[in-house]
Amino acid sequence: MNFVEVAIRGDVDSGELLALLEHDVLGSWEADGARYLYYSEEKWDSSALDELKGALSILGVEKPEDLLTVRVVPDQDWNSVWAASLTPVRIGKRIVIRQSWHAADERDDAIELVIDPKRAFGTGYHATTQLVVEWLEENISGGERVLDAGTGSGILSMAAIRLGAASALAFDNDPVAIECAAEYCRVNGFGPELELRVASFEEIKTGDFDVVLANMDIRSLPQLCRLLPGFLGRGGKACLSGLLHQDVSEVAEIITQQGMRITAQSARDEWVALEVRH
Repeated sequence: MNFVEVAIRGDVDSGELLALLEHDVLGSWEADGARYLYYSEEKWDSSALDELKGALSILGVEKPEDLLTVRVVPDQDWNSVWAASLTPVRIGKRIVIRQSWHAADERDDAIELVIDPKRAFGTGYHATTQLVVEWLEENISGGERVLDAGTGSGILSMAAIRLGAASALAFDNDPVAIECAAEYCRVNGFGPELELRVASFEEIKTGDFDVVLANMDIRSLPQLCRLLPGFLGRGGKACLSGLLHQDVSEVAEIITQQGMRITAQSARDEWVALEVRH
């Protein structure tokens, strides 16, 4: 069975787009500023194209046909193709993320984490993850207590501890993410210093953490920001990532309302990370 790949260039929220589509979409992913949707060739027709254009119009896209590129791709072992395309990535000065089928990095300064892509977000390739890991390299001095909100794969907590943090509490409201994170922790040799928990923001007790980390979208970050003063110790710092440039002002206003301030920010492509303190 062949597939139809539809590439969408432009600023479109994939989740909102998929929610508007009734035709069966087999899968979607994002790369290089584009969103890709996949249909079975037998299910792709003019009505599917019209539905897609209509959904983009609802989301505020003008002339959606100018953003679309459609091509037929042959069936193949997609997992093998994807896995073969992945190579180890070095983040910042020392952190190396590699897959289990690649050899270890032999450089003396390398801090390695082995992460095979699964169903949890955070494999080291996305700019939002990289911004936080680079921030950790500059801000972990040793002995910190870390709170990792919406942890996904657990990559941020693992990196923090490898850089010298004493402990981390990593939580996510998705049990699948915590299941994946637990496997990554086992593979990388972490023990009780990294606690994983299925929980919502409200279920985490306040507790004077030295570092609070969050890599999440604009739908979740405002809620975290309102609770941040209770999570972050008086001398602590937070690094909030997952923001697009146009979202910064909204989050900055909430941070100010909580009696906190943005003390630094970094950016990569269209993504921004904020450093926040009391």
